[in-house]
Amino acid sequence: MKIGLAGASMMLSGWKEGIKAASQLGYDAYEIFGEFPQTDADKISPAEREDAKALAHSHRVEIAVHAPFNSLNLAAFNRGIREESIRQSIEAVKFCKDLGGRTVIIHNGEYVIDPAWGDQAQRARGIQWDLNLDSLKRIAEAAEKLGVFLCLENCNFVGNKMESSLEDLLRIKREVDYANLKFTLDIGHSRLAEGVEQALRILGDEIRHIHFTDNLGKRDDHLVIGKGNFDYAPLKDFVRKFEHIVTLEVIRLDSSLEPARESIKHFRKIIFD
Repeated sequence: MKIGLAGASMMLSGWKEGIKAASQLGYDAYEIFGEFPQTDADKISPAEREDAKALAHSHRVEIAVHAPFNSLNLAAFNRGIREESIRQSIEAVKFCKDLGGRTVIIHNGEYVIDPAWGDQAQRARGIQWDLNLDSLKRIAEAAEKLGVFLCLENCNFVGNKMESSLEDLLRIKREVDYANLKFTLDIGHSRLAEGVEQALRILGDEIRHIHFTDNLGKRDDHLVIGKGNFDYAPLKDFVRKFEHIVTLEVIRLDSSLEPARESIKHFRKIIFD
């Protein structure tokens, strides 16, 4: 298991500063938040990428990248928005590869038609389902060629997401049919949906990345680890044996290192004490 620092916990710091901070605080990995205000892959030159790869290597920090998702939609009816969503996702994959990483976190698209509209709404949602699959296939193909794993995050606590259940996630993986399409298990999202134990049972061996979070059970708080009331007992054994990155996903629009410092201290106590 590698403990990852979430770039989202220090959103106003530059992504390269995040690599140094991860090393300084005793993390093994750093998950770059792949959009504003932390980074914009389109503006990062090959030379800068090469320098950052050397920086991560020298600090022994593994890189992961969370693909952009704000204002994007892999299932959009609007072709321009959909194509841009695919393009930015593939750029996140290339960025990750250039920095020596192998893990990109991605979200499914979102429905834009309310099911209350009746039969035509269901037909429209079916079209969007297929568009989402096509988008993921194109991104997974690009990732496969670069040796990168595409880790689909469980967001089924949100009403308009393509996946309304864990079974939907499995169906999406099956229909996309790329071996490098795996899952990011966000345990906070699981708590707000079908529960962590159910997620572990259903997604199981296909989980290749974890967002370890804390909340109060009512919303997706992304608190400093230890500040919520999450019951971590059901997943302790799974996390201890996990062979990939466990990102402590705190979200702060800040540059302070304190949330990350406090989170890793509590994480070690929760998992290893």
